[in-house]
Amino acid sequence: MISIKYKALFDLELKHSYYQSGLCHDLIIAPTAECRTLLNYCGLRFLKTQAGGKLFAKVNTVGGKDIIKSPLPEATKFTFILKSTNNSFENFTQLTLARSKNQHYYFNNLANNLAADSSPLLLTDTTSKIVSDTDLSVFESNTFSFTETNNAATLLSELKFIDSGEVVGQELNNHNNTFNFSYDLKKTPSGRVKFFISNTERASMYVANGYDYADMFGVIEIFYKSNLPAAYLFQLADNSVETKFYKINFANRSTRWRYIITNKYNQSVTGVTVAKTNGTAIAFVPQAGAPAGQFIAASGIPVPLKEEPVAGIKLTDQADKVLIANLPNPSLNLVKQEGTNIFSDILITI
Repeated sequence: MISIKYKALFDLELKHSYYQSGLCHDLIIAPTAECRTLLNYCGLRFLKTQAGGKLFAKVNTVGGKDIIKSPLPEATKFTFILKSTNNSFENFTQLTLARSKNQHYYFNNLANNLAADSSPLLLTDTTSKIVSDTDLSVFESNTFSFTETNNAATLLSELKFIDSGEVVGQELNNHNNTFNFSYDLKKTPSGRVKFFISNTERASMYVANGYDYADMFGVIEIFYKSNLPAAYLFQLADNSVETKFYKINFANRSTRWRYIITNKYNQSVTGVTVAKTNGTAIAFVPQAGAPAGQFIAASGIPVPLKEEPVAGIKLTDQADKVLIANLPNPSLNLVKQEGTNIFSDILITI
């Protein structure tokens, strides 16, 4: 009987502090069409896991080491799309609320950013160790345009593809001191790109040709390069495999919980108090400007949104009579930014 041994080159795991398990189930990792072709060519297998995925290679065990049967060439790149399965994910996750349509998150293993447990992270923030705005990139496909105002007779622009080394240039003559550069991206490789005018960087982007943008949260790219830091290198110099456990950490968002209480049925109530005094106390502050018949109270400080609900937030009237012993937690469907504050509103009728 023929026996084939597989070993994981790397394990991709998505973590999230919102969940009690610490694992993130809201994003699906899938190889791009180009990556699937590469996997078939290299005899590799990608398997989805509960909160990520693993890439396996065929190996032979020699002298106690697992040697990859088909060694990866230098600068091999595996590209995976991250798809969101939860419309509320960016509401309860500590991410910007102002992400534009052409911005997506980009992660790779070219960083040198280790977690507290020494796990190699695929994100850029070396202080917080969580996904942040610094992981955002502009994504372009089909065409890229850039307008420059200058009185030079001619200007040379270049698109430099960081990973493939390809350079595409375009030189234009002055037309009323305006230069309208335009590049056809349909025949260029996908990947990280920098745009230069007269050798000065003017823009950076990720070219994503043929990608399905529906529900796309971002992209993960895993490179094999022999000069990667040891913590990130899964194929060693002797072609032995040392599985790497890459992680992407997300943090739960904290918002000011704001209860908007409409007095519809109990006209004897002339005032209310919202408070949590059991366990970890939460102070709620009355908000000015409420219309007649309505009371508004917001937490004095942001409260973390978590899978495990917060119990014991009481609503009492002006005589300290308990009207509701356990007010609901906010819905994750909506968070709103007002100035420097981010609010979660909860509508209550009494």
